[in-house]
Amino acid sequence: MDGFEFLRQRNASDSLKMIPVVVFTSSDEESDRLESYRLGANAYVVKPIRYEEFLKAIRSISTFWAGINRVPPAAPLGAQTAPAADAAAA
Repeated sequence: MDGFEFLRQRNASDSLKMIPVVVFTSSDEESDRLESYRLGANAYVVKPIRYEEFLKAIRSISTFWAGINRVPPAAPLGAQTAPAADAAAA
């Protein structure tokens, strides 16, 4: 399964679609970035070539997603979440 298929399957799953996804890839193709964001990626990072820069990127991503970013609160067990269009209309 490639990254695009993973994003498609994640989006199809109510239990997974709220999990943030960082695409960490060797591709710097504009079409890949556009498709990743279209499919719901939260970030797109091109892997640095140099090992030291690679480690720095991993640490920065980890710091942001695990320490700085705030995820949405968990829905109570059995609660249904409203689609964005319905929520905006309310």
